[in-house]
Amino acid sequence: MKKRILVLSGAYICFDAYVQGLPGGSAEAAGDNYRYVPGGSGVVSALTLRALGLDCIFCGATGADQHGKRLAGFFDEAGIDRRFVKRCPGESTGLLMTIHERGRGERVIRFRGANGLVTAKDIEEAFMVYPDAVYVQNDLPAGLAAHACNVAASKGVPVFWHPCSPCRRSEPEISVKLEAAVFEASEVGSYCGVEPTEYDKFLPAAMALASRFSAKHYVIRIPDRGAFIYDGIHSDMAGEYPSTYLDESSASAVYGAAFCAAYLKTDGNARKAAKCAAAAYAYSSSNEGGVTSVPSSTDLLAFLKKDV
Repeated sequence: MKKRILVLSGAYICFDAYVQGLPGGSAEAAGDNYRYVPGGSGVVSALTLRALGLDCIFCGATGADQHGKRLAGFFDEAGIDRRFVKRCPGESTGLLMTIHERGRGERVIRFRGANGLVTAKDIEEAFMVYPDAVYVQNDLPAGLAAHACNVAASKGVPVFWHPCSPCRRSEPEISVKLEAAVFEASEVGSYCGVEPTEYDKFLPAAMALASRFSAKHYVIRIPDRGAFIYDGIHSDMAGEYPSTYLDESSASAVYGAAFCAAYLKTDGNARKAAKCAAAAYAYSSSNEGGVTSVPSSTDLLAFLKKDV
């Protein structure tokens, strides 16, 4: 029987606009292309978990608009259980607007919309599915990530925390023990004050995280170095896989979800899970971002076979 995982995060439609350059003042510029697609870290993570063989239940909120209807259809087609995605009349579905300007970095504007209407009661009701694990991101109204972890702990359900963002100072700290906490290196300093920019900073950063909150495993993905894994006593490294780095916009969300899926399938082997997650990141960042960059198990096997 497949393990069942509950995902608590935001649900968005992404508006991607591609331009040669942004105009100044009141000038106008011609765009190259645009698209509306389901996305955001929560949607990408849920799709990754489902693609890697877990039963996935998503808890969140959308508006009762066309974007919300499209997200519902997307979840249904992907086989993601959306019974706890509530529709909020009079509110817009969350929107991530990304301006892709040639030769420059992406510019992202987030409209939270209905995502700001998720409540503690919504989260508590989602536990009615008796999940085998819970996957929590920070894209929830203030306080709900910590609340979700508390509910999970009271029910004996392991929690995987993948914030996918720097620390929000208004967010209460998570006080229960997590199964795993997964970070990008660029996020770590905001949570513990130590930036793992050099090799000799990896362990101090992990120890600083451990002083802030409790977890069985701390995983820090470090660009070009792989991942640093710490269990409170021992540390280990997992290598990185080659990538073309075509588009890394969704690769972090894919990484965290792939780690979680592999961890559950290997009965808690964090190093094997980090190896699988590294292959997933390589696949995602070698393809155009968003939901189309999510790998299947077959895709990951192809990357893993390159590790000769």
